[in-house]
Amino acid sequence: MNFFNNFHPAVIVLYFMAVLAISIIIFDPVLTGIFLVSQMLLYLLLKGGADGYQFIGKCLCLILVCGGINGLVNHRGISVLFYLGGLPVTGECLFYGCMTGALLAASLLLFGCYNHIMTSEKIMSLFGNRLPHFSLVFSMALRLIPKVKRDYERIRETRSRQTGILTALVGLSLEDSLETGVVMGYRGYGKYPEVKRTSIYSRKMRGRDWGLMAVIVMTAMTGIVLYVLSGTDVLYFPYVDYKMDFRGIAAYLCFGVLFLLPVLINITEELRWKAIVSKI
Repeated sequence: MNFFNNFHPAVIVLYFMAVLAISIIIFDPVLTGIFLVSQMLLYLLLKGGADGYQFIGKCLCLILVCGGINGLVNHRGISVLFYLGGLPVTGECLFYGCMTGALLAASLLLFGCYNHIMTSEKIMSLFGNRLPHFSLVFSMALRLIPKVKRDYERIRETRSRQTGILTALVGLSLEDSLETGVVMGYRGYGKYPEVKRTSIYSRKMRGRDWGLMAVIVMTAMTGIVLYVLSGTDVLYFPYVDYKMDFRGIAAYLCFGVLFLLPVLINITEELRWKAIVSKI
């Protein structure tokens, strides 16, 4: 069971925004590793099974692909591993490419987790009255990819050949969009802007929501301040050099707690539930 899913949508959005922003701004190998591992654990917690492991495997392959491409097109660095076509392939370029691939893979996993937790209903309940057009377009965009995947699998079952599948997918998408627009028009969407829309999700922030929001803000700000004040520094070119001190270690611990918050919440709630069941 996903206990993190029960928190207020604003808290969930704040968590994903904080994790993604910190990981992009601070391009650090240890932080990127924490980012990747935390999103892998969260994705397995949400998906599990063969689908989760398969998607994670594809993301990990992306790290090797990015490292290889960067090593072939970029030739900076002093650690020459070998020559390919007269051009040097350096270890620094391979390492930098793998770092970029790890950041990209972790970001894909993060958006996969976000898409699983933040449903279209939650997005509409959070932004529906404030940004109605943005929330509608964004929720429809999140719904589009899973729907196209389901349509593709259904078409493949009925067709013996691969020809015409793309045309059929485009036709189904256009037909679905037209039907959605007609139904929304009949139901009066946008005709009464002075009337606020209702939602199946409660908009009120509870005590635990405020508590988790405070933990997210405190760990993020503390980690950023400690990292900025520390002597932690990474040099990628012309050679790889990494420096870290105690403030840097403390910053990594804060970031680790922040990134692993959903996993820690689920583990804590699972232990509490098992303790309650054992007492019955």
